[in-house]
Amino acid sequence: NWSTIHARIQEMERLEKMRDNNELDHLTKKEGLLISREIVRLQTRLEGLRTMKRRPDLLFIVDVGKEDAAVHEANLLNIPIVALVDTNCNPQNVDYVIPSNDDAIRAIKLLVSKIADAVLEGKAMRKEEDAEAREEAESPAEPSARKPVRRVELEDELDEGDLLGESTLAKLSASRDEEMETSGEEGGEAASPEETPEE
Repeated sequence: NWSTIHARIQEMERLEKMRDNNELDHLTKKEGLLISREIVRLQTRLEGLRTMKRRPDLLFIVDVGKEDAAVHEANLLNIPIVALVDTNCNPQNVDYVIPSNDDAIRAIKLLVSKIADAVLEGKAMRKEEDAEAREEAESPAEPSARKPVRRVELEDELDEGDLLGESTLAKLSASRDEEMETSGEEGGEAASPEETPEE
């Protein structure tokens, strides 16, 4: 569905450009009115998706019952789902469940604001890490000037199966298989299982 949505976004931008360049004035009154209505209709439905340039890596859903089509499509495309799940919804198709009331506006605002803050914080951390990596790559540092690496030790080693659900594990294995196939195609032959180091 992304190709269809992307085509509609491009159409909306084309029509807006026509309107901004006053090209609608050269059309008949009826044609101009129809195009203006189409612009409003597309903006209503697609304004939030305007800046997307590719398929999302993750989907956050507030009401799983209402957005069942989005959940179904994300599962078909192996896109992980984080969702607020109420007691009247089935959490089986959701990878990361946040048990919450999806009808109370205050609860939704609280949780969505916390998740949005976490996303912004994560993006800022990634920018800082990328900047540090570029600095280290540009200027070779002395071994004594390096920052110590912070290590986290767990008392018990946990397997992914202990932490994640079945559908999430299936999506992860599918994406790993795709990566292996892609790397095999790019690098000639894929390494055999005996040759690949274990993590």
